[in-house]
Order: sequence, then C-alpha cells, then structure tokens
Amino acid sequence: MQIAASGNAVQDLIQQQMLIMQQQLALLAGASMAVAPAAPAPVQAVAVAPAPAAPAAPVASATAQPSAQDEEATLAHTTYDVKKAFGAIARIHSTQTDLTDRQHARLDAFMRRYIDRTRASKEYTQRHRDHLADPRVVNGFRPLLKEMIYQIVVNRSKGSKVWDLDGNEYVDALNGFGMNLFGWQPDFVLDAVRRQLDAGYEIGPQHPLAGEVAEQVCELTGFDRAALCNTGSEAVMGTIRIARTVTGRDTLVIFTGSYHGIFDEVIVRGTKKLRSVPAAPGILRNTSDNVLVLEYGTPETLQIIRERASTIAAVLVEPVQSRRPDFQPRDFLKELRAITADAGALLIFDEVVTGFRSHPRGAQQVLGIDADLASYGKVVGGGFPIGVIAGKRRYMDALDGGGWQYGDASIPTVGVTYFAGTFVRHPLALAAAHAVLNHLKQNGAALQERLNARTSLLMDELNAFCASVGAPIQLVHFASVWKTNFTEDHPLQDLLFAMIRSRGIHLLDNFPCFFTTAHSEQDFQAIAKAYKDSVLEMQEAEFLPRNKNVEALAIDANRPPVVGARLGKDHEGNPAWFVPNPDMPGKYMRVNA
Repeated sequence: MQIAASGNAVQDLIQQQMLIMQQQLALLAGASMAVAPAAPAPVQAVAVAPAPAAPAAPVASATAQPSAQDEEATLAHTTYDVKKAFGAIARIHSTQTDLTDRQHARLDAFMRRYIDRTRASKEYTQRHRDHLADPRVVNGFRPLLKEMIYQIVVNRSKGSKVWDLDGNEYVDALNGFGMNLFGWQPDFVLDAVRRQLDAGYEIGPQHPLAGEVAEQVCELTGFDRAALCNTGSEAVMGTIRIARTVTGRDTLVIFTGSYHGIFDEVIVRGTKKLRSVPAAPGILRNTSDNVLVLEYGTPETLQIIRERASTIAAVLVEPVQSRRPDFQPRDFLKELRAITADAGALLIFDEVVTGFRSHPRGAQQVLGIDADLASYGKVVGGGFPIGVIAGKRRYMDALDGGGWQYGDASIPTVGVTYFAGTFVRHPLALAAAHAVLNHLKQNGAALQERLNARTSLLMDELNAFCASVGAPIQLVHFASVWKTNFTEDHPLQDLLFAMIRSRGIHLLDNFPCFFTTAHSEQDFQAIAKAYKDSVLEMQEAEFLPRNKNVEALAIDANRPPVVGARLGKDHEGNPAWFVPNPDMPGKYMRVNA
C-alpha cells in the first residue's frame, strides 16, 4: 500500500511502519481491517522505499493453544460444580441414578425405615428450610434420595451418647468434627464453666485466665509464647500473617489434600504449571496469586520448595491430613524442616485436628518434628469455640512487639502485624480451656495412648471383616481419628452411613470420625456391630459388591462372622450364616451370600 509522501523521509518511514503494525494487529485479531491512508500534505512527492514488512505472527489454532489456561479454567471452581467440590462444601447431585428392581425394592424399604425412625428431624428440617440457610442440610443430595436428605437433629447429649428429637439414642462417632475428646459435658469442664458463668463473662477487659491458659499451652506444646482467638481458621490465618511479617516474603506453600479453614487464601487448587486457582465460587482469582499448592509427601515437591525457598514466607502443613489420616510422611517432613530452616522460611503445623488429640504435644511429638508456629483449636476448647497460635518467641513477638520491662528504658522493638477480634479471650472459653489443659497435664500421654490403641484394634477388626466379605472398603486412622474409604466407586455407596445411623451410631457421610475417652468397651462393640451389619445390608441390596474371589467364610458354629449371626442352610442346602433382615421382621438374610 502506498502513502502520500510528506517530504520528510523519516516521518514517511514511521507512517509506513505504523500501517504495517495495524495490519499485523488486524491479522492477529482474525479480522480484516481497512486502513485509511494518511491525508496527503500539499507538498511535492518524494519517492521513499517501503520498509520491509515483518512476517505476521501466526494465529494459533485452538488445539495449539498452551494448556495452562485450559487447565486453570478446568480446575477453577467459579460456578458450582459438584465434581469440583472442595473441603466441607455441600455435595449436591442433580443427576438420576438407574437401579435394578432389587435395588429399588431394598432402597424403598430402607428409606421407609429410616424416615419412620427420624420423622421429627425431617419435619424440623422442612419447617425451617425457608429461613435457615445451612449447607449441611443439603449435603449428599440426590433426586433418588431426596426424602431422606436431612440432618439428625439432636437436642441432648452426655458422655459418648446423643439423643435426637424422636428420642433415639446414638453412640456418637462424629464428636463435633474432632473437638470432643472427653465426651459431651465432662464434669471437669462443666464445673469450671459454671463457676465462670456465675462470676461473669465480660468482654473487653483482660481476663485472669488468659495468661494462665497461654502458659499452659506453652508448657504442653513446648513453644515459647501463645495467642488466643476464636476458631481454628482464625489461628491458621494468624500464623500466615505472622510469617509474612517476619520474613518480608509473600509466597505461602500448602499441600493438596490439606484443609486449613474457611478463609479465601487456603481454599485453592494447584495446577501442573504451579499456579493456583479458586476452589469454590465467590473467591477472587487474585487471592491465590501468592499461594503455591503442591503434592504432599513427594520428592518432586521437596525439589520445587528448594528451588523457590528464598521467596517462601512459610510452608503450611496439616502434618496428618484429616482426609487421609493413614499417610504420615515422616522423612518428607524432616527434609522439609531442614529446607525451611536453611532458607529462613517458617514451617507451620496446622494442628487444629491433631493437637492434644494424638499426644499432649500433638503431631509434633508423634512425628518427631519441631515447627516454628502451630495453630490449635477443637479439643483445647472443651466444647467452646477457641483458636490458639503458639510458636517460637522471635516469631510470636510480631503480635505485640516483643519483650519489655517496667522500671527501665526497654521498649517493644519488633514490628507488629494486625490481629484482633471482639470475642478473643472469651471468659467461658478460657474457663473451659483452662480445665481441659489441667486435665491433659494430670493424665499425661497415657490418656491418648490408651484411646489410640483401642481405635487401632477396631480398625483392624473392621478391615478384616470387610476383606472377609469382599466389601470394597478400607478404614484408615491416625491416633483416635478414623475414616471410611471406598476402594471402588458405586453410585449409592454413601448409603452405608445412613444405614449405620439407622442402627444407632451418629456420624456424617464421608466425614472423619473420632473417639473419646468417654467411649466404653460396649460403645466400641456397638459401633463394630452396626458397621458390619450395615455392610452386609448394602451387599444384600446390591449397593456394594461382593468380591467374587473371596473364599467362603469358614463354618465354625462357635465363631459367627458378626454378632447375632445364626447358622443355617442356603437354598442349595449348604451351611451358611444368616443375620436378621431389618426390613422384614422374622426373616433373615445371608452373610456373604
């Protein structure tokens, strides 16, 4: 394309280059653009050689686009998708499930039994649905199971038991998502809270128990200083803020499979390109800009951390993940401790679940790792909301400026960050925590060791049973935390939890379970029986398969496979074990038929 000459060779050359750039941009945009020539100046034309046009950049095809953006778009949870569900977000399934006639009949019978037993809870849920927005009420929704999607509403508890609105008694296996280690309403906590309730629960002034509780936390955990807040999420958030303050760095490393609370920066997923994306709707993309999400426990992860160590403020670890309690990568954590120490990055243990439950000093003691900071909650509150940050002095000083004394020239010398809240150091929570920490100190590690050992025995028993009947289930645990994992995927496998509830054991679908020191031997046996009977009912209904390669159970009249099983003959006249059919009084169903 020719343009009118201006008489200035340099100016004309620039005009030509501008036109070439416009054409290239149009080509890249995939659209033809008509470019108007520059207005000619009223001067004599001078011939100018056109500048050589640079080759236009090729427009990449859809298949040639880099996969990074596609991967981020796939993983980012910006509009609700149950397949991208993260943490405790409600799982809402909208698709239909095809069933056989046998499965339909068994499901209808079970639902009638379940609803008849818990009718008051269902009526409560319907009555309050319009005004109570509660994610747990809809969790596990499937059109096929719609009539039984509601929480058991509990109005009374004591020790290892809870009672629902219909008066049904349950052995509690959920135990407040791990905050209950001593049973509901232990006397030593009730007495302390009653005394404080009578004395008052004023908010604002410093409370006498604040210093004592902090001192107790430090004594049990081995840390130098402690700070108090309301929840585990707040405690974790505070540790991250401290780390960035004292290091002057931005990057936070967390791990796939860990759960650190409800604030935006930890509800993220990682990509193969080592970028992070939101894991729930409503979270801005830029909140994850300084978060690096890596696989937990792998050599590749350690190498990435080594390479980026100088930019990392902290590595935040749930040392034993509550969703994967059987995975305890000690060697990985030891190497991680060495890398962070050399690089000046902080190693933070999120012990909201494991703290005080696994050992008085938590997972740090069990795994042999000393962290720089740790977050606590749940158990230490004795049933009241609380969060605790504990750590080494040089880091914790970022909350209050560090040490100084009266009567001399000393002043706070450490720069501080922001950390505050109306209900931190609530008197009732402090009274409960003070009682709990006293109880833990008086009983020592033997308290947890006994409970951990009994939990391990039950897990062995149930795993052996599931293997013997060919159920695709594996129970995993750490200390007194345990969880049901399905080793295969079956559409209605989560009915197992409802069937266990129908037999008087309180738990939630796919959530970790916890034992307490209030659980008796009878309670452990009741859980074992309910679990086994529920697995058998799931198999009889064909909601779970039976492994065809499992040998028939040995017939020993003195050793029934489950409590209450009776020896009889199947339709071919062969000896077999049978248990009562809960949906057909007076009838029996075969074990491993």
